[in-house]
Amino acid sequence: MTKALPAAIRRPYHHGNLREEMIRCGREILASEGIHGLTLRSAARLAGVSHGAPRNQFADKEGLLAAIATDGFWELITVRRARLLPEMTAEARLLVVMDGYIEFAITQPALFFLMFGPQIVGKEHYPELLAAGNASYELLHGAVEDYFAERGASERFDELKVRCAWSAVHGLSMFYSDRPVGPSLKRKVSFEKWRQGLLKFILTGLIASENGSNDADNPPPPAKKVAKPRARNRPVEDAGTA
Repeated sequence: MTKALPAAIRRPYHHGNLREEMIRCGREILASEGIHGLTLRSAARLAGVSHGAPRNQFADKEGLLAAIATDGFWELITVRRARLLPEMTAEARLLVVMDGYIEFAITQPALFFLMFGPQIVGKEHYPELLAAGNASYELLHGAVEDYFAERGASERFDELKVRCAWSAVHGLSMFYSDRPVGPSLKRKVSFEKWRQGLLKFILTGLIASENGSNDADNPPPPAKKVAKPRARNRPVEDAGTA
């Protein structure tokens, strides 16, 4: 009778798509050990293949990181689309797309930071990564555009509004994706209150922009400078000294 192998010992990987298995194992290591524990060797060891086997799929560690980040972007798209329902209003769909982005960031912080962080230096060398990132952005783009159309204000829609919405959502996501940035906030606000407040803030900003002029393309003229009066009984050359 053959003894069962211990659960900790993985059987060697002999079939299937090695690239997908390496991505899966890489994500597992990324989630448990962080970016510093993830190498081609560690992923290959977890997949049960020789250290040299992944070289046929990835030139180096950055290639594996780019593939994992690409997989992350497609998952980000999938989980948000899964929450969309046909009967939803455009406003409800926009809220789902934005809130789904935040949820993804806080539930998969290491993956989220890899997708947007500096670990992949040559992102321009990975067209599949750029395509996945653009597809994720287009999901938000379409939601914002539909929101304006639903309100009968399609002529007020432009790229700037999409970028402003994304910047706000992404900023909050970075704060709560286990990679805090910015100042240390002394006055505490619950995450849920901040999260819902931000979403309402974005909707309010988009609505307000429907009725205003396009200030980004037509900035106001600079304010006129008013000459400061000279100090009395002081030499002109000393007027600016303390």
